[in-house]
Amino acid sequence: MIGRIRTATAAKICGVSTGYLLEKMRTGEYDLGDYNKNGKKAYAVIRPGKLAAHLQRSISEIDTAVREIEGEEGRKTTCRSTLTI
Repeated sequence: MIGRIRTATAAKICGVSTGYLLEKMRTGEYDLGDYNKNGKKAYAVIRPGKLAAHLQRSISEIDTAVREIEGEEGRKTTCRSTLTI
């Protein structure tokens, strides 16, 4: 199981843009993990369990989708997506 999902990958799985996903997390409409703001920069930590619950899918389906989007090599590092507000 993956510890966290990149924002861009989660947006693709949800079928929305990254900015839209971050905005919905900021307003609290999407509870997908942690949304933090530090000054003008904001970043999200998206948890696979919360994404699976939001989409009413199993964790294995989310893991499979992440592997298809990022490939096996894409999960070696983690990065935070930021949004300037």
